[in-house]
Amino acid sequence: MAEPTRAIGRRLNAVAWLVIASGRRAGTDIRLGRNAMVGRDATQSDIVLDDSTVSSQHLKVRYEGGRFVLYDLGSANGTQVNGNRVQKHLLMDGDEIKLGRTRLIFKEVR
Repeated sequence: MAEPTRAIGRRLNAVAWLVIASGRRAGTDIRLGRNAMVGRDATQSDIVLDDSTVSSQHLKVRYEGGRFVLYDLGSANGTQVNGNRVQKHLLMDGDEIKLGRTRLIFKEVR
């Protein structure tokens, strides 16, 4: 099992982010705020993925009670976390999120 993500030196502005692990923007880090909509449509999503197998509004990540929670928004191809299809999932550091052909890694500093 991988070591938890931790801050070295000064604390980061954002406590969580997504790393695009596959797809056109692989290697890109995206810092998360309190609410983030993820999808293909740039007019409806905060995080836009150029992947035809991702729904216009595929999922959202919300900060609730001190934790980040993922919600699938009834996407056509579904959302998987660590290989399991989910509708709602309490995210943990290192979780792998698969939507369409794109893989994201959730990273969190606690």
